[in-house]
Amino acid sequence: MPAVSTPLSAGRRRIPRPEREQSMLDAAGAAFAAPGFHAASMDEIAAAAGISKPMLYNYFGSKQGLYLAFVERDGRDLLQSMRLAASPNSSAGDRLRAGILAFLTYVDQHRSGWAVLYSEAAAQGGSLAAEVAGLRERIAGMLSSLFDSEAFAHAFVGAGESLANWCLEHPEEPKQRIAQLLMDIAAVTVKPNS
Repeated sequence: MPAVSTPLSAGRRRIPRPEREQSMLDAAGAAFAAPGFHAASMDEIAAAAGISKPMLYNYFGSKQGLYLAFVERDGRDLLQSMRLAASPNSSAGDRLRAGILAFLTYVDQHRSGWAVLYSEAAAQGGSLAAEVAGLRERIAGMLSSLFDSEAFAHAFVGAGESLANWCLEHPEEPKQRIAQLLMDIAAVTVKPNS
């Protein structure tokens, strides 16, 4: 007896949950970055991800849950790119330069993620602002091992954020030049034997 063709087997493959979830988060990031959280439509996000609106709610529970999942994922990805930018055996200066370049590259390649992480999320308050504050704290913690001062590490994070936003408005500026500006700022306090 010949196999019966069903609509699923005739042209659509079943997408694994992690892959589908990433697609939903990518669509959500673009929607949240452009018009902002309140203006973003769950219908539009679902359509962009090629799924149904009820599926979005099934995965994330609410629009706020989707937003928080996006912020958590992009924050985790940013930290990982910075951590893996250089060997732990490299000098402090080499690790710092590689981390700065990884940060600037991430911002350039994930503009919607950056927009949500550092502008929209802070405006939302609550758990979103707490997640972004936690991300800043983790980045400053990574930098504290390179600097003589924890306070300077926090100031450096702020300078990096400000320069990243400036870079997005000035794409003609090479990342290496911006990284060097931050390295010049850091030179006053990088631990010599880190």
